[in-house]
Amino acid sequence: MRVYMVASNSGARLVRANHRSQALQFVAAQEYTIRVASQDDLIKCLSEGKAVETAKHPDQTEFNLA
Repeated sequence: MRVYMVASNSGARLVRANHRSQALQFVAAQEYTIRVASQDDLIKCLSEGKAVETAKHPDQTEFNLA
């Protein structure tokens, strides 16, 4: 095990974990919730000007298969 510092705009936390992703998941699970967006969620957020973001790894390559 190692001690990782998990930092965000709201501060930093020290977390003992077996690997980085475990430390990040531990902190994220206490700070955030996640579920599939309903139609009402989409309508509300889009009407507030929130865009749909696409999550992908920075090293992920896109292939044009056309």
